[in-house]
Amino acid sequence: MKFILGAPGSGKTKELLRMSAENNVPVLCESIQRKERLLDRALQYGFVIPVPIVFNEMQDDDRVVYVDDIDRLLTAIFHCKVDTVTLNIEHPEDVRTLK
Repeated sequence: MKFILGAPGSGKTKELLRMSAENNVPVLCESIQRKERLLDRALQYGFVIPVPIVFNEMQDDDRVVYVDDIDRLLTAIFHCKVDTVTLNIEHPEDVRTLK
């Protein structure tokens, strides 16, 4: 699993949308509104991406996805604010930090 870290406005979503376009992998998000915003942003950046998937619309055949804004997604899934999480990072080269 790869990680893109950065402050708000650092370009994390833009990078994820670029990857989505290049690799034809859909973005998993928390709501229809977010899905529409991601499609709009991809268009603004000139990226052609697969249609994002809202988490409650996942199908068994959705094999690989990218997740934008994991805290929003976890809040939507669990219906609470997730305060702390842990991550296993086996390969440090899988972490990209944007400034």
